[in-house]
Amino acid sequence: MIRTALTHHMPHTLREAGDLLGGLDGTTAVLGGGTMLVPAMGRGERTYDHVVDLRRLGLSGVTSTADEVELGAMTTYSAVLAADVDGPANLLKRLAAGITGGPQLRNQGTVGGSASYANPSSDVPAALVATGARLSLHGANGVREVTAAQFFRDAFETVLAGDEIVTKIRIPKNDARTGYFKLKLSESSWPIATGAAVAAHTDGRLTQATVTLGGVCATPVTVDVTECVDERGVLTVSDREWAELIEQHLEDPWDDELAPASYRQQVAGVVARRAWEETIQDGEQ
Repeated sequence: MIRTALTHHMPHTLREAGDLLGGLDGTTAVLGGGTMLVPAMGRGERTYDHVVDLRRLGLSGVTSTADEVELGAMTTYSAVLAADVDGPANLLKRLAAGITGGPQLRNQGTVGGSASYANPSSDVPAALVATGARLSLHGANGVREVTAAQFFRDAFETVLAGDEIVTKIRIPKNDARTGYFKLKLSESSWPIATGAAVAAHTDGRLTQATVTLGGVCATPVTVDVTECVDERGVLTVSDREWAELIEQHLEDPWDDELAPASYRQQVAGVVARRAWEETIQDGEQ
């Protein structure tokens, strides 16, 4: 139960939402799926004067064209699972199938909400960066678009201005295979580290190999591993060489109550390798 007084706003248009966020006095929270915000407010960990609820803005759904897959920011994990997508966007289906919290969270949590919260240990940020996603941001002054790599600035910090919300997420289509792996303490815990791998192909040949790590640093870290695999995607370096390459990109490992920075640094190579091995299995299906 939320015990503090607040005003609940439910705009019907994006313009109304932008004007509200840009003009309200006092502290304001944006409500998407609410899986993080509502429990935190119920526990008294966060208090706000205003809550702007996005549920009437029509920001859910998955559409696919010849060039890209577009997700409304309020699209739930369950909707992602039910969507018919291929290429890099298939990575989101892998992610959604194993989201922490099971069916309850899959039915309520949203992709755009998770991105906006920017928890380093969330599944979504690294997956969006790995797929080359672009996010549309709507505010009082109109719309702008940023890449997922630009969107995440720090732990729990994005480039969103105070009057902006994420409205759409676009993922390009191409001939790519994907892999996903995450390490967590238990079924109900946040991930300690995630790996989102993409094997890009041109004319049937592997042209670029990347693994994007989440949870290991404050923001997702992408490592180009093209020189470490052959044209079939099989590793051509030792486990030690692979781990050393990954660790070179971890300048400031993330530390929280789940795991110390030193542990995340130690497991990053294994998480990345297992994610990459999933791309090989993806090609064999």
